Amino acid sequence: MSTWAMSYFRTGQDQYGGSISTDGGNGMAGRLTHLLWYNEDCGDRYLHLGLGYYLNAPPYDRTRVRSIPEIFVGEFFPSGPSGTSGQPVGTVANGTPFFADTGLLDKVNLINTYGTESLWVRGPLSWQSEFMAQHIDTDSVGNALLWGGYSQIGYFLTGEHRPYDRKAGAIDRVKPLHSVSKSGGGIGAWELAVRWSYLDLLDRNVRGGDMDNFTAGVNWYVNPYCKCVFNYIHSSSNSRRIRNGIVEDTPLIHAETSAFGMRCQLDF
Repeated sequence: MSTWAMSYFRTGQDQYGGSISTDGGNGMAGRLTHLLWYNEDCGDRYLHLGLGYYLNAPPYDRTRVRSIPEIFVGEFFPSGPSGTSGQPVGTVANGTPFFADTGLLDKVNLINTYGTESLWVRGPLSWQSEFMAQHIDTDSVGNALLWGGYSQIGYFLTGEHRPYDRKAGAIDRVKPLHSVSKSGGGIGAWELAVRWSYLDLLDRNVRGGDMDNFTAGVNWYVNPYCKCVFNYIHSSSNSRRIRNGIVEDTPLIHAETSAFGMRCQLDF
């Protein structure tokens, strides 16, 4: 079984969803997936593969590629206005800083992004991976190829599996065998997971640094609509000094960072 999707849209919105430019800002994206095999009896064994493509003519011919380690605590707000529109928002909280950052690239003609995705499930065991490569065509610093990806393994201690939505070509909602309830008796679904990810923003004259992350986590699905996540993240990065949101022209600096995170969410 296969799925496909395509879209055209305006790129570059402010934090209110409005367009920030009439100069450029056109995008097109497509996705194709195929389910190589699927266990029709209970859906607990399958292999999903997918391809993605994103074409972007950025607004004002400018772009910036940057990333934080795999923990998000509010929006990083060093000073002055925030958001892509540059409009000040008084309630922004200081958060996780960017560990890899190309700085602002101008005279950008086109950005082509290619992606692959895969998901293998065999009962409570799952393996998931994605890879992306981005080719940036500029008249300022020349062309560059930036890339990154991740791979993760998960295992349900309580016997559940990752369900699959064949119509959407995506992971479906996890449903615990015994949800926590007022009547008692259920402990929800418990999953152990480990993930490794890598990001390379170094190519030719683009010196955005690189970063790899190792994450170990425990996921507790209280019921189909409530999930709690406990993570340990270790990040190793090489990047130029970033001060007050500005990338300084310095040699690459190596840094090691460890973080602990917990999140609970409700989803209906």
